[in-house]
Amino acid sequence: MTILHARPVPAVDAAEVERRMSFSDAALGAAGHEVTDPELRELRRRAIRGDITAEAAIAAAVAHIDAR
Repeated sequence: MTILHARPVPAVDAAEVERRMSFSDAALGAAGHEVTDPELRELRRRAIRGDITAEAAIAAAVAHIDAR
């Protein structure tokens, strides 16, 4: 399945989005990492909500980082 044909995850409610954000923040923190860039955090949030695919979020994140 290509990025163009990948399906987003089913939409989740706001509480579940925050639970998943907290979980991923904790996992990153346990590995000694932290994502502080607001645009990268919003891309992760959009993928969790199901607004975009994980693949699209990754592509947008790489483009954002490369544009610096």
